[in-house]
Formats: sequence, structure tokens, C-alpha cells
Amino acid sequence: MEHIYLPERTENIWKKCAEEFENRWGFPNCIGSVDGKHVTIKRPNNSGSNYWCYLHKYSIVLMAKI
Repeated sequence: MEHIYLPERTENIWKKCAEEFENRWGFPNCIGSVDGKHVTIKRPNNSGSNYWCYLHKYSIVLMAKI
């Protein structure tokens, strides 16, 4: 198995990334975005309040990055 290397990020690459993000989504000076979603679950055994959230239910949070 070979190693996979990501290209070094230069200033030009970041500028291109920001330009593409603005063209697609209409947000200037951004290189990405993050969002989250609470997904309701049944309380796991012996979990106490670990999965209890401010929405007054048991949930886990799914996060996504664009």
C-alpha cells in the first residue's frame, strides 16, 4: 500500500478555493461551511445524561462540512 499525500496548500490554492465557493454559494471570503443536525435516538443503556440535549430529548449530532 502506498502513502497518499495531499498537495501543499499555497496562497493561490486558498484564493481559488474561496473564489469557487463564492461562485457556487454566493458567500465571499469563505473556503467552506459546517452545519449540524440533531438526530433523535433511544437512550442507550447506562448512558445517564450523556445523550440528553437542550431540545429535551436524547440525540446525537451529525456534522457535515462543504
